[in-house]
Amino acid sequence: MDNSNVLDKVKRALMIPLSDNYADDELNLHISSCRQLLKTVGVSELIAEGDNSIVEALILIYCKTFFGFTNDGSVRELPSSFDMLLRQLALSVGE
Repeated sequence: MDNSNVLDKVKRALMIPLSDNYADDELNLHISSCRQLLKTVGVSELIAEGDNSIVEALILIYCKTFFGFTNDGSVRELPSSFDMLLRQLALSVGE
């Protein structure tokens, strides 16, 4: 799936100008990682890779949590809103 539409939304959420591409590789990695996580918990590939407002919200939360995070040995946890949306999505559109 082409992440360009979601990438633009993530960049806006992170207040990165759309014309700047210094972080595109890292952001695309986070977007793909989040989509893979969705599939791992039972969300169908069609939904996880498609355009869905809940999927986009999960991707935004995921990217905002992990973007620019330096590995200093601490663990960064996803907000509880991520878990709630993930459960909702998995229960409503699972395989």
